[in-house]
Amino acid sequence: MTDTTIELLEPVKETAPSYRSVLSHAPVRIVAASRFLSRMGAQIMTYGIMVFLAAAGSTQFEISLAKSASFLAALLFGLQGGMLADSRPKRQILLVSFAALGALCFLTPFLLGTSGGDLLFVIFVSSAISQVVSPGLKSIVAIVSTPTELATTSALVNIVGSIGSSIGSTVIAPVLVKQSGIDAILIVAGILYLLSAIRIYRLPTAEALGKQETTKKLRDLDWKPRALSLRYNANWIMANRPIASMLLVGALSASLLQGVTALVPIFVRDVLDEDPTNSVYIFILSGVGFFVGASISPKLIRRFGERRVAVWSLVLMAVSVALLSMINVLDGPLAVISPLRLVNLFTDADLSDAVLATGLIAFPANFGSTMCLQAVQVYINRTVPEHQQGGIFGLQQVQENVFNLFVILLLGLIASVTGPQYIFLFAPIVVGALGLALLYYTFWHSTGKAPRLSESIGFLVEDQPPEEIHDVESGSRHSDRSGEN
Repeated sequence: MTDTTIELLEPVKETAPSYRSVLSHAPVRIVAASRFLSRMGAQIMTYGIMVFLAAAGSTQFEISLAKSASFLAALLFGLQGGMLADSRPKRQILLVSFAALGALCFLTPFLLGTSGGDLLFVIFVSSAISQVVSPGLKSIVAIVSTPTELATTSALVNIVGSIGSSIGSTVIAPVLVKQSGIDAILIVAGILYLLSAIRIYRLPTAEALGKQETTKKLRDLDWKPRALSLRYNANWIMANRPIASMLLVGALSASLLQGVTALVPIFVRDVLDEDPTNSVYIFILSGVGFFVGASISPKLIRRFGERRVAVWSLVLMAVSVALLSMINVLDGPLAVISPLRLVNLFTDADLSDAVLATGLIAFPANFGSTMCLQAVQVYINRTVPEHQQGGIFGLQQVQENVFNLFVILLLGLIASVTGPQYIFLFAPIVVGALGLALLYYTFWHSTGKAPRLSESIGFLVEDQPPEEIHDVESGSRHSDRSGEN
């Protein structure tokens, strides 16, 4: 065998795609721009309403109740939204959804008003529409990118979305709350949603991109809210263990993030003794954490795999959140190295050491959250067929929002007993307990036996080869048990 033959037999090493290379594709730029604008609009509305309520003197439970309205809508319509995203071409369904969100934001201040009930209505309806947008944007990544570009494209879109979120929550929302009020927040959010619709309109069809987009007929879809059934989820988790365990890790991460976010404005007002609008400075480093996490996640995922990245990122989140309960001890040393000192240097904000330290602690928490959720999305994009991804992302949203709803309300209630500081110590414990409770029921329902703690943890951390997605019925017990008789 000659040296030339040996060279020909050697496998060709593919160069990992870079952000610049995937950005050279116009469809990727369009999706990224739409993600940027829509995330900015969503965060302006969400954080603007939260800070507005805190500044108006609302209690922690009232703010938690307002924030939970979005997750109630997601819980009710999440799976149906994912199936609806699969029923029509992604370009078409996203265009209509963004236009509807823009119209909602524009019309509410003029037709309804901006009272507490009106704001709850806006949060609820916008969240319901977003149940179509979120799985549609996630699954469209597989259409505009090649398999080798998938992780990089997904990370890029999330990076751009994180930048939009950061600008919306840390720059635009506080300025609008202080200078203009809640009406301006809704109008600006509506403009950004309409710009997102315009960008998606310019996206070529899947056929023009050389892809075959499989859709389902609306009348063939199962519109029953099976994902709300605890039995259905237990059966589905056991039938699809590899993907289900990753979805559960993502749900724990998302609910911990959302629960903590709802606590921050009152924490700033009552513990740090600052103006609640100064909570936006804490969100600045949160946005940096999002950006850094999304930037380096593709390399870490390629090196360590999606599951390791997701699990260790969740651990990092839990530790960071618990540190907020020790702010009275940590504020001095952490304030010295906090990048937020630049705010005091170049503005007249005069942030306290406690605010500086809190912002620094928020960085690894959001860094870990971004890494975890990015790993889960890449895992789904890589292992689930494209025509099923919308439904899986919809189920992911339902499961996440069940946790979000329970966590936000539970933490709001517990905070009324423990106070707004020490609730951060209990937050990771509450989230972990809910996850273990779901696994306890899943194992008991499927096998008739309660799992050991090590077995439940192993379910989450052990990597298994991906399998074909199996649908299940919400029967009384898993059908596998019938074979035991």
